[in-house]
Amino acid sequence: MSYKKKRLLSYIAIASLVILAYICRQISFKSLFLIQFAGQCRSSIYIGLYCAWVIYLEKHVVDAKMRQCLTWIACLMVFWFLVRTIKFLIFMEPLEMRICWYLYYIPMILIPTLGLNAALLMDKEEGENTKKQSACLIIPALCLIFAVLTNDLHQKVFYFPKGFFFSNEVYEYRFIFILIQIWMMLCLMIMEVVLMRKSAASGRKWTWFPVLPGLLLLGWNLCHILGMPFIKAYVGDMTAVCCFLMAAIYQSSIICGLIPINSRYIELFQAAGGLDAEITDWSFKKCYHSGKFLDIPQEVRETLLVGTLVIENGTRMNHLLVRGGHLFWAEDVSLLMDQYQDIEEQQEELRERNRLLQKNYQQEAKRRKVEEQNRLLDLIQSQTAGQIELISHFMEELEKTESKEVYERLLGKIVVVGTYLKRRKNLTLTLHNEKNENREALKTEDLIQSLAESCMALKLCKIRALYYVNIQNLEFHDEELIKCYDYFEWLVEQLFDRMQMIFFRVVEMEAHLIISVNVISENDVYALLSGQYGAEVEQEDEKEWLIRCRIL
Repeated sequence: MSYKKKRLLSYIAIASLVILAYICRQISFKSLFLIQFAGQCRSSIYIGLYCAWVIYLEKHVVDAKMRQCLTWIACLMVFWFLVRTIKFLIFMEPLEMRICWYLYYIPMILIPTLGLNAALLMDKEEGENTKKQSACLIIPALCLIFAVLTNDLHQKVFYFPKGFFFSNEVYEYRFIFILIQIWMMLCLMIMEVVLMRKSAASGRKWTWFPVLPGLLLLGWNLCHILGMPFIKAYVGDMTAVCCFLMAAIYQSSIICGLIPINSRYIELFQAAGGLDAEITDWSFKKCYHSGKFLDIPQEVRETLLVGTLVIENGTRMNHLLVRGGHLFWAEDVSLLMDQYQDIEEQQEELRERNRLLQKNYQQEAKRRKVEEQNRLLDLIQSQTAGQIELISHFMEELEKTESKEVYERLLGKIVVVGTYLKRRKNLTLTLHNEKNENREALKTEDLIQSLAESCMALKLCKIRALYYVNIQNLEFHDEELIKCYDYFEWLVEQLFDRMQMIFFRVVEMEAHLIISVNVISENDVYALLSGQYGAEVEQEDEKEWLIRCRIL
């Protein structure tokens, strides 16, 4: 059966039930039992209809805020009919009936208020903040309801004359009652204006449809306030008329499309183009299908509960749990699988090329490392060729001598020169490594450590050696630091057998790097060193000599 036929049948059934309820009110019975039975049947029909409308709204209205608002309206209608039924068919005492009378005003005030709020929500986005708008409508309505429920304390809504306080028949309307009527009429009129504007702006067919029951409700309220006799005779049931017309307003808004709902599942599912899908119940019995969905066995369906499955011809089967069963759909991923295979082949080719490039890089790195090592070795050999030759000379003399004293002195000289070779090599390698890593190269501490080790070695030659370095505030290059150490070694080699003490100082003087050396020697140091290697030699005492040299 099509959706239109189902909807038509449902409206015919609702209209039949409403007519039946109206007949139950209009027919007069002499029997009290029949009167009570007709009243209960009428109340049961309306309560059942509005309970069914609550379920319909909860399932079909798409927007969450609109759904909540309309559901509250429908629940208030059910509450109104329950209170009405209890008042007329169960309670007989004046106090009990007055409580039900006051409770009437909860739905009477809130239904127009929520109706206006629902009308204002029609064109709002789902994520839009509407709390302030709803609060501005709900808070005044709640204040009016509170005033009605506490009327016996202040009598500002209904005034009971003296002697008729416990009577529900004799009373007068007061200021707050007028406010309630104005509030209800304003909500209904503004709701009608909003519905007319939004219906005209929507551009849909039947845009007048929601306006018609709104006009009827507005007219009925005016006639009821004016107390026209035909209203009381034919449509005097305020609860039934107000609830029916308010429900008709929003149901007609649903019919003409002002309030979006999720309906026509079967037609829309079958009309979905390019989608091969199937919806089943919990036992995998087919309920709906679209496209050319494959007939897969139950074992495959159970496998799909765990994860996706790719079958022949590049078709991927998918599964999703839905309310009441399962959704299966098929996707043609053959093109994606071909592209994926091509990508895998390209990745394998790239991995192979990467391995070859890595091997070439490693070989090139090894070659460069060897070349660099050879270059550094050649550099060190060229810089220390004189010391290597001097050690060879000492070794030859060591083999020739038979004197223990000469032997020990030669060993001391070899240790001193060897210490220089070791420290000089360290300075060169440190300078090279630090420059390659773009870091600060040699420091003053490197020179101090080198001088300290060489001074310790000079003790073997029975030479007292001291040093002092203070160039913290001077900017200098690495090569100049190495020159200071080279100068120390040159002096030591020149004065090996001629000095008893050496005090080597490297200081800053007038923004220059100055080497100042005090030497105690019984020999003529001036004749030996003056003019060589930039040295300036002065004799300070009989055996004390001062040697100066400016490096920077």
